[in-house]
Amino acid sequence: MMYVVPGMPLPEPPEHDVALVAIDESDETAPVLREIAHRVKSWPRPVINAPERIARLTRAGTWELLKSAPGVVMPMNARIGCKTFADIAVGHAAIESVLDGGDFPIIARPFWSQAGMGLVRLDDASAIDAYLGEWTDAEFYVAPFVDYQSRDGLFRKARIAIIEGRPFVCHMAISQHWMIHYLNADMRNDAARRAEEARFMANFDSEFGMRHAAAFRSIAERTGLEYLPIDCAETQDGKLLVFEVGTAMIVHSMDPPDLFPYKRPQMDKVFKAFQTMLHNAARAGQ
Repeated sequence: MMYVVPGMPLPEPPEHDVALVAIDESDETAPVLREIAHRVKSWPRPVINAPERIARLTRAGTWELLKSAPGVVMPMNARIGCKTFADIAVGHAAIESVLDGGDFPIIARPFWSQAGMGLVRLDDASAIDAYLGEWTDAEFYVAPFVDYQSRDGLFRKARIAIIEGRPFVCHMAISQHWMIHYLNADMRNDAARRAEEARFMANFDSEFGMRHAAAFRSIAERTGLEYLPIDCAETQDGKLLVFEVGTAMIVHSMDPPDLFPYKRPQMDKVFKAFQTMLHNAARAGQ
């Protein structure tokens, strides 16, 4: 592994067959991605996940890439300053002007937010003041709220790794709340939801993966990345709802096998596809 530190020269790369850029997009990593992008112009081996393509994957940038992708729904994400947000609260600015005609309810988060930190639903402008009282950041992301609740009243969100254009399911969380993460869904304590996740994984290629095959292909083509995990769901009218994408999303096989016996076989498929991607890139560079 090679670590890149801004302001310090890169070491000479060790002997290798293929390089993978494993840095996610963020304000903090932008200088690093630029430095790597300059360096890999003359890299001696094939490079997976071009850094300049990763750098495009801001929340707003991802929306620009995917907003017209067939079969994909991705709400517009607008990055706004605290003053603009406060102006919306008192009626001096309209949410429609920020979200290109979008309206309440919206979801809001601090611009740095990950794993749902500070992520809330705001039903109208009157809710903004209390939110800004709790989160005093300089900038925020706002987006229209999309209701993806299933007919049984539950919400379902999946993490999918798109590897060389093909989707592989990594997990599927089920919750009564729209803001889902695998841990807060408490899948460990619900056998029925684990059983549904097992069926989702077993039937993914012939069901969810097939229904959204064109959407997954379009995401891979538009981002231009060989490896890209995404968090997604299904809209009530059957489209692929994309929440976010990120090259450093956690993809693992660390859940206890006594509770999740179905996960190891599925994750072995994901890891094998990842290894095949590396071998294919290495052979292409010979």
